[in-house]
Amino acid sequence: MLGTSLDMSSAYHPQTDGQTEVTNRSLGNLLRCLVGDSIKTWDSKLPQAEFAYNHSLNRSLGYSPFQVVYGLLPRGPLDLSTLPDRTRIHGVADDFIDNIHNVHTQVVTNLESSSSKYKAIATADSQHRRVIFKPGNHVWAFLTKDRMPAHSYNKLKAKKIGHLTVLEQINDNAYRLQLPANINTSDVFNVRYLSCYAPPDPVPDSWSNPSNPGGPDATT
Repeated sequence: MLGTSLDMSSAYHPQTDGQTEVTNRSLGNLLRCLVGDSIKTWDSKLPQAEFAYNHSLNRSLGYSPFQVVYGLLPRGPLDLSTLPDRTRIHGVADDFIDNIHNVHTQVVTNLESSSSKYKAIATADSQHRRVIFKPGNHVWAFLTKDRMPAHSYNKLKAKKIGHLTVLEQINDNAYRLQLPANINTSDVFNVRYLSCYAPPDPVPDSWSNPSNPGGPDATT
C-alpha cells in the first residue's frame, strides 16, 4: 500500500549506505552521553537512545523518523504529565495512508533541497569518477581485507585480480563478476574497487634488433 522498495547495497562496501553510517554515529553519541562512566551498561541504555533518536526532528527530513514510518509521533515521558489529547485519535485506514504519503512527499522535497545545499558546499562530487561497465567487459578487481579469508591477509600479497568478466550490471555502482574458483568471496563488487582491464604491452624481443656482437665501440 505504501509502495516501499528494498534497495540492496554491495558486499564489503558499507559506504554505499551512508544514511546507516550517520544513524550509527548519532546513536553512538547518544549512548556516550547516557552511559557516562558506566560503559558496560550501554546495552541497557540502547532502547532509550533509539527512542530519543526516532522521536527527534531530523534536519534533512523535516520530520522525525517516527512520523516518516508510522505517520504519527508517539507519546513521550513528558506527555504523561498532561491531560490526554483527544485529537490524536486514529482515523480510518485510507486517511492514515494518505497522511503517510503526504509526509513522504514532503520528506522527498526536503531531502532534495538539503542535498542541493550539501552539493553546493562539498567538493566530493567534483572528484567522483563515473565509470560504467557492461556485461562482457573485462576488469581488474581489488580485494579488500574484509574479503580475505581469516588469518590469510598479508600486506605484501597481491590484492588486484584479473582479468575478470562482468556478468551483470546491477546498477551504476554494483557489478557481478565471474570469479575464479579459488576466490571464495561475494561476486558483487562496488565500482570503487573495479578498474578497466588493459592487456599488458608485449615484451620486446631482444633478438628482433640484435646489437653488434662486438659492442657499440667495436670497429670493423
